[in-house]
Amino acid sequence: MTARLPKKINLNFILIEVSLLFLAAIFFIPIAQMNAQVLPEYQLSDVVVTASRTPTTFSDLTRNVIVIGPKEIKDAPVNSVQGLLQYAAGVDLQQRGVDGVQGDVSIRGGSFEETLIMIDGVSVNDPQTGHHNLNLPVTLDDIQRIEILKGPGSSAYGANAFSGIINIITKNGSSESLSLEASGGQNGYYDGLIHVSLPVGILSNHISLSRQKSDGYIHNTNFDITDFTYGSSITSGGNNLNILFGYNDKKFGANSFYSTLFPNQWEHTTTKLLNLNGNFGTESFLVSPKVYWRHNDDNYILDYTNPSFYENNHHTDVYGAEVQASIASNIGITSFGGEYNTDKIVSNNLGNHSRVKKGIFAEQKISPLNDFTVIADAYAYDYSDIGWKIWPGINLGYNIVKDVRLFGSVGEAFRIPTYTELYYSSPASVGNPNLQTEEAVDYEIGLSTLRAAYNARVSVFYKQGKNLIDWVRSNDAQPWTARNITKINTAGAEINLEMNPSILINDSPIYRVGIDYTYLNSSRVANEFQSQYLLQYLRHQLILNIENKWWLGIQQSWELRYESRVNAADNFLVDSQLFRRFDQWKVFVKATNLFNKSYYEVSGVPLPGRWITAGVKLSIGE
Repeated sequence: MTARLPKKINLNFILIEVSLLFLAAIFFIPIAQMNAQVLPEYQLSDVVVTASRTPTTFSDLTRNVIVIGPKEIKDAPVNSVQGLLQYAAGVDLQQRGVDGVQGDVSIRGGSFEETLIMIDGVSVNDPQTGHHNLNLPVTLDDIQRIEILKGPGSSAYGANAFSGIINIITKNGSSESLSLEASGGQNGYYDGLIHVSLPVGILSNHISLSRQKSDGYIHNTNFDITDFTYGSSITSGGNNLNILFGYNDKKFGANSFYSTLFPNQWEHTTTKLLNLNGNFGTESFLVSPKVYWRHNDDNYILDYTNPSFYENNHHTDVYGAEVQASIASNIGITSFGGEYNTDKIVSNNLGNHSRVKKGIFAEQKISPLNDFTVIADAYAYDYSDIGWKIWPGINLGYNIVKDVRLFGSVGEAFRIPTYTELYYSSPASVGNPNLQTEEAVDYEIGLSTLRAAYNARVSVFYKQGKNLIDWVRSNDAQPWTARNITKINTAGAEINLEMNPSILINDSPIYRVGIDYTYLNSSRVANEFQSQYLLQYLRHQLILNIENKWWLGIQQSWELRYESRVNAADNFLVDSQLFRRFDQWKVFVKATNLFNKSYYEVSGVPLPGRWITAGVKLSIGE
């Protein structure tokens, strides 16, 4: 059954709305200038990111990376990591609910299974299905920053880093702080949070607890989400040992999530994550071991009014260990190591299965000339479907002139099937135990500049994918079946511009403007089937971020998104937050979908109209 999509948005109406927003800003400029204030800045050039095995400063990158920093996290009109991701350039978040209930994230036209999600460098992808990859046991207050690598990462990080990587970096709790937050609003919504950081000698600790709850915006869209996180670090000299435990519990009405024929679907998931990692040695020789465990429970009921009619219970575990060594010498930095990973599932629908994955990796970073960087890496991976195979990549970066950098990369990527793709069985969908591993070769070239008043980046890319997995069928009467599609080639371009007008114009009321545009075009060689996922990408994505100040110390952030999806209606959405800080207090009002649009991101699952919440936050020691 095909759900009716909302009427296509009129472009002229979009332009009128945007014009009204800018007219409002211009009207209040003189008032805002009367009460100008110094605003905090986030020095992006100093940030060390993990786009490769060798940590690199943002200004020296050889890849296309987005960093969502502390200030953006604090000021965005969102309540979850999923909310932040919907404003990231080139990232497509298709939500079935709000505040992290469930969302499928993809990068550069890939499917939601093709993005590797990590917390502190540890994969949290779910082997059952990518629908659970964003069951994240961390709160926004736990996060120091989010790094988004666009393009393949298998040559550095192995399986499933196919279209991109999202790495969530948590805080280390090295300074004393306390955060208390409470908010509420429409649809019976409330949100409560406590976060504490407390260092004791060489031991740093942080702990957080949050709960979000709502009665829902339409029938059976209520939710109740609880997160608990504890982290601890021991630092002595240049060595550190870190532990992170996270727990996420979500109960939610899943109205039409997987079938529009059943509006009374219900789901309850719990996710636990334990990560133990460290860094030992010196600047010239560093060893970094990791041991981790992730467990996910998924209870799904097709009709909560009659639970015995159809119910699925899935339990997955992922255990893994990794060790990496890095050596600095006169030929550059050499990193190498290995990974051992096993995952298993116990399910009344998918059956009981397990598999072992292991690999070894190596990376060499050299600078043969001034301002020229070469990073060559490769990952040899052993999986039962393909045996041992090497996945190489090479990344180049060159400073043409000061602050202007040319970069380019070529890399191979792969993804192994999920248990759902292999073994699922229902009247509507049928898995395929004979699925092959997805493979791709990616090419990218770009130019970037990073200055105090602005930074800009433009890049073009091309991906040749083969054996890509999709759920397909020949006609509407047949069930969806998981199959390897012969080939899909994707070409695209991205333009990113971020400006700080307050540096260029004294007392400018607008202190940050971000403009991001992404264009994608995919062509499928084998086109005799209907596609459920792979051909639902965003052809055009335009994101506008504005942060400005008003009178009496009031600040505001705007998030505007225009999305033109293939085989779906266009969406134009506006979210905003007004806030005022009083020493250690912050009072805020958030509004999502400000113009009350009717829209879908997943066919048949309507998302809410205008939703207003308000709250207060106490922050001590941040």
